[in-house]
Amino acid sequence: LTKLNVWDCGLSVITEHLQHSNVLTKLNVWDCGLSVITEHLQHSNVLTKLNVWRCGLSVRGASCLGELLMVNNSLKELKMGANEIGDEGVLSVCEGLQCNKTLTKLDMEWCGVSVTGASCL
Repeated sequence: LTKLNVWDCGLSVITEHLQHSNVLTKLNVWDCGLSVITEHLQHSNVLTKLNVWRCGLSVRGASCLGELLMVNNSLKELKMGANEIGDEGVLSVCEGLQCNKTLTKLDMEWCGVSVTGASCL
């Protein structure tokens, strides 16, 4: 299994297995499960792509992503566009980016960000 689409809130069964997966490199997930997923993937050394594009991402979800970015050292691509997270959500992600050395592609288009939020990027 190298790609997984998670669109259901019933994630508790699979998240512990994801933490120990050595082959899952791409994950698509909906906001309702993001906090559970990011908690278990903080120390993943395999996941390289995370897609939360137009998934109803909330400010809390953006905060979870910021926390993930602080400690994850394998994620290279994060797609989180088309989510109305605004400046508050972007600032949370920016905090994580300050510690992250591996992310090379970040998609944040159509996130409701003002000049203030964009300035942290």
